[in-house]
Amino acid sequence: MKRVNKIILILLLAGSSLSVLQAQKGLAIKKVFDTYGKSEDAVMVEMSLDILQGYDFALFKSITITDNEAAAELARKCIAIDEKDARKVKQVVANGVPTSVYLQLPPRDNYYRLILYNHTRKPESVLTLIYIESETDSEDLLKFILKKK
Repeated sequence: MKRVNKIILILLLAGSSLSVLQAQKGLAIKKVFDTYGKSEDAVMVEMSLDILQGYDFALFKSITITDNEAAAELARKCIAIDEKDARKVKQVVANGVPTSVYLQLPPRDNYYRLILYNHTRKPESVLTLIYIESETDSEDLLKFILKKK
């Protein structure tokens, strides 16, 4: 019986890992996370449904990269690709370069999806890219995120 329980546990863990691996399937921003996720100049955070109970998120994935213009350029190119199928909620452009972009992606597998991007250059270059999946309508999530303090 213990062996059966172990097999079931392994299958459940494998299934939950696969859903996280499939989370950004088809999105260009996946390349930013894959390329820079283990860089010394980056901090990547990935939380799935198990950890996010009570937050209405199924997946939260973020990466912050410091002083890396190649990463910022890749992120901007990927955002430009992903925004073709998305609704652009907010964009801030400085000197012809997007510095903030909030995108609502079409829902997939009963999850609403958001991409949030910000790149500041002063006092240092800091790029932040966030991907969120939620069962909550992305309009409600954006209202919460964009709510003035």
